Amino acid sequence: MKRNGRGVAIGAVLFAAMSVALISLYMTGKVNGMDETGFALAADIRTEAWTSFFTALTYLGSGVVLAPVGVVLIVALFAKKLRAEALTLLLTLGGGELLNELLKAVFARPRPTDVHLIPLPDSFSFPSGHAMIAPAFYCMLAYLVSRWLRGSAWATIVQVVTVILVVLLGASRVYLGVHYASDVLTGFCLAMCGYFLVRYGYERHLERQPAPASPIVPSP
Repeated sequence: MKRNGRGVAIGAVLFAAMSVALISLYMTGKVNGMDETGFALAADIRTEAWTSFFTALTYLGSGVVLAPVGVVLIVALFAKKLRAEALTLLLTLGGGELLNELLKAVFARPRPTDVHLIPLPDSFSFPSGHAMIAPAFYCMLAYLVSRWLRGSAWATIVQVVTVILVVLLGASRVYLGVHYASDVLTGFCLAMCGYFLVRYGYERHLERQPAPASPIVPSP
């Protein structure tokens, strides 16, 4: 295994361990302090400007945005014969959605009701879908784009913007009062675990592909 592949595998294991730890804390009722701190911090910074910003931003993590964007990108990649890349996005987005729905049904945690600045979704609260599905999808998309832009300053810009986006998306759910902090942190750790697992499989696939033939240069 190459060094980069080892790092990706370690990332998957670390985020899997953090996910298990957070789920264990939730199941044993030890997340109250974390959740109260999250809401307290949100209340401390709450302004009309921040509320407008997070209300708009949070839709970037919703199915209304992710589903059509994901479908268009996956179809476009298949049309361009980039099947491995299309499958990578499909597994990231579809796998995250299925696992999130399963976990919500298993834990069936009610949404917070004390303060919510947007209508509460009908689904359960734990783990957050916005924090579990969107970060994995956006990080995978940024990874693929940065590969295509390798050697360009834009590759770094894409990665930095993506990190900021996924952090703010998670924060928006606590700020708007539709998720507990433990929902968001657990969802994010699961998202990163899924991202690293799918990325690991994609990179191993690339390693198995035959190297392109060297161009034939005529002798002088």
